[in-house]
Amino acid sequence: MERKIVFYRTKVERDMLRSLTIRKNLPGLVHSLGVLLFYCLTTGLSLYFYREGMWIPMVGACIFHGLFSNFLGMEAAVHELSHKTPFKSRWLNELFYGIFAFLTWNNPVHFRESHKKHHQVTLHRGLDKEAVLVPGKPGPADYLSWLFFDWKKFKMIMGANIAFVLGKDQPDVFSWDPLFKRDDPGRKRMILWARFQMASHLLLVVLFAVNGLWVLIYTVTFSYFFFTVISRFCEISQHSGMPSDVPDWRLTCHTMKFNPVISFFYWNMNYHTEHHMYAAVPFYNLSALHRLIRHDTPQPVRGYLGGVRKIVSILKKQRDNPGWYYEPELP
Repeated sequence: MERKIVFYRTKVERDMLRSLTIRKNLPGLVHSLGVLLFYCLTTGLSLYFYREGMWIPMVGACIFHGLFSNFLGMEAAVHELSHKTPFKSRWLNELFYGIFAFLTWNNPVHFRESHKKHHQVTLHRGLDKEAVLVPGKPGPADYLSWLFFDWKKFKMIMGANIAFVLGKDQPDVFSWDPLFKRDDPGRKRMILWARFQMASHLLLVVLFAVNGLWVLIYTVTFSYFFFTVISRFCEISQHSGMPSDVPDWRLTCHTMKFNPVISFFYWNMNYHTEHHMYAAVPFYNLSALHRLIRHDTPQPVRGYLGGVRKIVSILKKQRDNPGWYYEPELP
């Protein structure tokens, strides 16, 4: 990235910041195994009800599985692990990074490079490709797809994966043009991962179908694209409605106080201002970082539903007045 943007950071005492950036294996392991165990339990329940012919409980288990398996992808788990902060041991970080990326059709090589650029040029026009800068309010079809099959998400991710499998850069997941230069080794690794992932999932689909385990095709291979409503609202609560081209993460990120369950599956990314200011701080220390810098940051909205109401209100105002943007009140 040729252009370097200097962002404002709330000052934190050096020793305190050093303690907050210490990486530990135990918290990362407990959290990663916790969400993976939940994934396996809901998959097991779905399979049990399917084999017993208990269709209504099976549908309920599948919905529950989809609602929270969405957080294994770039919305939370893949996102946080891409920063290499959850674990002290790099091999543990990369192990879970690969597992969660595989289960959600994410490309770990692509996302790590893309997300690094997002942090460097957050909400700067023509530079930040991850964040959606065009004002607009999701329509009824969008909300309906989030409640059932998120076809836009499927098209974005699978379209890019197919292109990568064919050795192409386009379409890109976030419309980078392209993300890697032609001779960049990262491009080759990105394509190799896509081919491995596609071949492996196709093999799993065949194995599940041959053995009559049809429900596993949904839970293991495609659940990331269903029932995305909770994770979608978390995702759009990160930067929606904020001004562009402002080198101050307090004005381009939303911090919200979510309940422990959503915060757990969301890997504390509701502390989004804090995460951008000090990306080296592991997710399990973001609440402590918030307490240290809250004197210099906007007052956060409390509750997941409170956050949803705030974002919907912001998007509605932008729909009615495209030139308007939300500017938080600074202390």
